[in-house]
Amino acid sequence: AQARRLGDDAEAGLRAAERDLLGAVEEDPSDVEARLALAGFELDRGAPDKAAAALAPVAAAAASDPRVVDAQARAMAAQGRVLDAMNLIDAALGRAPGDARLLTAKGLVLAQSGKRAEAEKLWADAAARDPRGWEPHLLLGRAALARGDVEAAARPIQLAVERAPAEAEAVVGSADLLLARKDLPAAEAGYRRALSLDPAEARALVGLSRVALARGDSASARASLERALRLDSGLGQAQALLGELAWKAGDLPGARKALAAAVALDPSDAWARARLGAVELDQREIDAAITDLLAASNMEMGSAEIRVWLGRALLAKNDLPPAAEQLRKAVELDPGNGRNHLLLGQVLERQNALAEAAESYRTAQARAPDLVEAWEAMASLLASQNRCADALKQLERAVALAPREQRLRVAQGDCEMRLGRPEAAIALYRRALDADPRQRGLAFKIGRAAHEASGMKDALPWYERAAREEPPEPMAWYYLGFAYKDRNQRARAVEAFKTYLAKKPDADDRTDIEREIEDLGGRVR
Repeated sequence: AQARRLGDDAEAGLRAAERDLLGAVEEDPSDVEARLALAGFELDRGAPDKAAAALAPVAAAAASDPRVVDAQARAMAAQGRVLDAMNLIDAALGRAPGDARLLTAKGLVLAQSGKRAEAEKLWADAAARDPRGWEPHLLLGRAALARGDVEAAARPIQLAVERAPAEAEAVVGSADLLLARKDLPAAEAGYRRALSLDPAEARALVGLSRVALARGDSASARASLERALRLDSGLGQAQALLGELAWKAGDLPGARKALAAAVALDPSDAWARARLGAVELDQREIDAAITDLLAASNMEMGSAEIRVWLGRALLAKNDLPPAAEQLRKAVELDPGNGRNHLLLGQVLERQNALAEAAESYRTAQARAPDLVEAWEAMASLLASQNRCADALKQLERAVALAPREQRLRVAQGDCEMRLGRPEAAIALYRRALDADPRQRGLAFKIGRAAHEASGMKDALPWYERAAREEPPEPMAWYYLGFAYKDRNQRARAVEAFKTYLAKKPDADDRTDIEREIEDLGGRVR
């Protein structure tokens, strides 16, 4: 109530409300009502330790009061003491079988431990036993939304709002449903109505952040999430979204910190754990990524997206058979996703299962005709089999889709070289270099093509340019050595050969090049 009176200054209102509640408890330490109010306040603000401390002095005396057991169990579960919470509720249910409040609390504890189907059965039982109750209906609606069943969520959420129209939490549930239906204006209005009922309703701020994200307004989303966490530090949803924002912005340490906090707050949140694993993968923390992605996959066994991340992590560890297994499952779960077929093909190619890889690439092309990488991957596979004419057809399609990706023209040039058409290769390499002068390695490729097409005279300037690049191409020094030798520039030839060996100390022809150096009057060491 204090928070509502202070309007938008909800944080000041919460501080004032906490002072009032603490004062009431100090005035009469045995007042169960005051302690329940304080415990509920602390639970709503993500402070289960404070909630447990508020209830401790009256817990034994009020053990038969379902309200006290309910608050205690929620505090224990939020502290990670799931077994203690379950034992407490089961004992209370033994004294009061079928109590709707206790059934609801038990469902919350089960959901936190990942047993969502069992939780939903308990909430349905509680809803049937209490005609006036609203929370079990809201929880059933949220559960349906979490598994993506928007229509199944509609009726229980509607019932929750009908029974508690002034409860901000129920109104947030209704706005969540509107957001799931992609009705952004109505969802935003719902979240703002919830805040008008209770300016300290942090879930409404999380909802507004989701609306902002759907509109592409990351700054507003972040501001809402940070405010939500100031109001309720235990809100795992807000931490998870902050982590996702940081991930998209390229802030991997920030993303990992926020997502780890989300997982600590709600270990059953498969999506937060999956995103944590994906961030760890981006940080090349492969073992940590596999651990988190395995856990997330076990919680959400029907998620193709999580299996793709897990497959990528296993691929990064070079565990090819399990990587292929995960990607095959992802393809089964989401057969229309061309990128999943592409990834599976890349793993199969690494396993040297080339026919299967080619089939996966073809399927990727069929499912996603605009996926440039699928045409590029097929071209690379064909080129590795010396089928360069076929590879060029694939690359033509890729270039048509992405004309600014100069690596594709370079690949075309490589195929032309292997087909014995150096003039065509030079034209492609020159076009790519003109479009992007920063492309390292093209000077050497042009030099080699010119060498084959018309001899060393035309190739020499390109070899010299390649030798000046940073980092330089070792083979450029090799060819320069012979070019200078043919021109009787002995000192320059010796220097070029020595540089070649310095740049490529494990060269197979080291002995031959050392002999060349000595024949030119130089010293190897």
